[in-house]
Amino acid sequence: MRDVPQHGPGFRMLCIAGACLLFLYIAWSAGSQRNKFSIVNGSRNPRLIDKFRTVQSDRWIVVTTISYPTPDMEFLASIPGWRVVVVGDTKTPADWRNPNCVFLSLEDQRGLGFATESLLPEESYARKTMGYLFAIAHGAKVIYETDDDNRPLDLLKTFKLDPTMWGIMFRGEKLFNPYRHFGQPTLWPRGYPLGSVGERPTTDYELNHWKTPSIQQGLVNGDPDMDAIFRLTRKQTRSQLNVTFDGRAPPSIVPAGVFAPFNSQNTLFLYDALWALLIPTTTTFRVCDIWRGYWAQRLLWEMGGNVGFFPPNAVQKRNSHSYLSDAKEEKDLYFQTDRLVDFLTKWRCEEGRTLFGCMTKLSTDMVHENFWGGKDASLTSLWIKDLVALGYQEPKRIPFGSLKDAAQYVTEEKLLTQTRTTDQRVNVSFWAAGQPPPQIYSQATQSPAAVSHAAQIASYCSNESFITSKLTDIITYPNILLIIVFNFPHYENLQFLETMYSMHFPHIIYCGANKDQFDTHAKLLSKPVTFMEVDHANGWLGQHCLIEAMKMQFRVDGYLYMGDDVLLNVWNIHTLPLNKLWVYHARVVRQSRRERGHRVDHPKVGSPAYQAALKALKLVDIDRYNSFTDMLFNNSWKRDGFFIGSSDICYVPEKYKADYLYYMEHFSRFDLYIELIFPTVPRGIEKSENLYMMKGTYFLYEPIREIRKYFNENHLFVHTVKISRSISVPEGRTFFCKIFFPLTLKN
Repeated sequence: MRDVPQHGPGFRMLCIAGACLLFLYIAWSAGSQRNKFSIVNGSRNPRLIDKFRTVQSDRWIVVTTISYPTPDMEFLASIPGWRVVVVGDTKTPADWRNPNCVFLSLEDQRGLGFATESLLPEESYARKTMGYLFAIAHGAKVIYETDDDNRPLDLLKTFKLDPTMWGIMFRGEKLFNPYRHFGQPTLWPRGYPLGSVGERPTTDYELNHWKTPSIQQGLVNGDPDMDAIFRLTRKQTRSQLNVTFDGRAPPSIVPAGVFAPFNSQNTLFLYDALWALLIPTTTTFRVCDIWRGYWAQRLLWEMGGNVGFFPPNAVQKRNSHSYLSDAKEEKDLYFQTDRLVDFLTKWRCEEGRTLFGCMTKLSTDMVHENFWGGKDASLTSLWIKDLVALGYQEPKRIPFGSLKDAAQYVTEEKLLTQTRTTDQRVNVSFWAAGQPPPQIYSQATQSPAAVSHAAQIASYCSNESFITSKLTDIITYPNILLIIVFNFPHYENLQFLETMYSMHFPHIIYCGANKDQFDTHAKLLSKPVTFMEVDHANGWLGQHCLIEAMKMQFRVDGYLYMGDDVLLNVWNIHTLPLNKLWVYHARVVRQSRRERGHRVDHPKVGSPAYQAALKALKLVDIDRYNSFTDMLFNNSWKRDGFFIGSSDICYVPEKYKADYLYYMEHFSRFDLYIELIFPTVPRGIEKSENLYMMKGTYFLYEPIREIRKYFNENHLFVHTVKISRSISVPEGRTFFCKIFFPLTLKN
């Protein structure tokens, strides 16, 4: 047996020292891992680590409460795909429980180990901050904040979580009033500068493909967030407000350079804006979330981010309380907001700072300007420290454009390019469907819009009297977007078109060329209207109006497209299948045969364009190509068949929007002529037996002198009816006043 070597005392001491070092390393490593686990889970308390170990979600709702679970709270807890964290305070019942919520007592909050907690006072709305940090620590990629008396109406599906979206961006200056955008131009949200409430609203927007707003505020029906001045002067003391906003109107994105107040009651933050959740502690309760919102907006400009306002997706009922007390707490909102907006507009962050560096600087500068106290600057630093410890990824800074003069705005083009993802811009004038405003005393039984509509008819038909019951009982279609296309800029007909259709369709888009010319005639109307400036080649490519209208993101059930020379029998629409694509008669043409006439063989917009588009579709999406061509074969019985027909009116239900828009946009890139694309696309999407064949009358000439002979009140439309000529001849006036308008007014 080989001898075992003998070592001296020095070697044995070295081994002992090595073992000790190894033990210390293992202990440190284990402690480091525990500490890492604790930071990731937002806690250094072993009890809390075990308590919240399995609580993970990428979507969190954060609420604070002093009451036992309300019905609205229980509803929040039942929303699929979301977790709720409830932040308690001194007045919150100690035994607060809900099986679907994480409840953080004051003891829990202090044990989470966040540095921020040390500067959060008790009995403060700012304790909600602990809920934000808890959610981020437990996987939050999206946080929705609200109050325990708010109830979402759509399970939070209105908000946009995709990185980009089509929509309209406000093109005004300095301030945006979201209540005006959604149909209440005489209302203003809490925190809107009072000196700007009465300013003439801007209706200019730009439609494009944008980076999705990092912060999204949904409007609230019922008793929305307005200041005490409004409540003291525009409602009865003990009455409940029942305000409605236009729920069909499209969202609006607010560009850099423009401010809009937003609160903490129905607001969604995407991951790149979770840093913006911090609520200050040194302002009053009625000011804290509004000041937070202005602070956050200015910093969003430093990362190419935006705030977006979305149609009402929640309802709130408030308990009556002292509005005079609210007014005292809101004093800074009344007298300091203009100064704050001016300060933030001029404020600049040095080029070398990161976004978090800009946060620190702005918070400190707001202390120096006496907008909040020094503790909020310290709170910002601790907040950033906690975010970094949790591994939150700081957004990359995109420095806001430099100015020649700090008192001037960056050029509009510079602002928009920070968030635009394409250059498919469309100029839009937008005005929502007007909603009845609250009044302190009101005996009105008819809406002003209805009375105005009746007055317009009476003015044109001065020798006629119309008998109708309540104007509010007239058939209307708030769920349909009507798109009226001017092939040529005959905008002098605008007033009469409004008289014919605006009472029945609260949502109308007029589309055509030359916005300046349109605006000249639109100024003569009693209210603003929505217009989209689109170059459609004098109607040859009229489908562009439908495509762009769909991209605006109206929340409607269908899109009804028609030319300005179509007479629409509005009283029949409710009897038709609104869940089907509507088409008119069309004939089959073939790619392999030359078709003379009707522009089928036109080299740019006819059959050659269609063949080129099909080849491209096959290359970019073989599945869609096969689906489309197979359906066309099913409907035409020709392998190379497609369709040609009249294209002055069509209807697209919302359920077909995605496919319809895809194919319309694809074929339009090849300038396919409207009388080919309108009949072909629906027949490439759906079987003929599932399409609705519209009943209507087509004339190749102006039929107004004989229209009573050919008019059929049971049909959907008549074409061609040139408004300017029709209303100027006795036969036309007689037809409209004795036949058409009486039919529109029937219930």
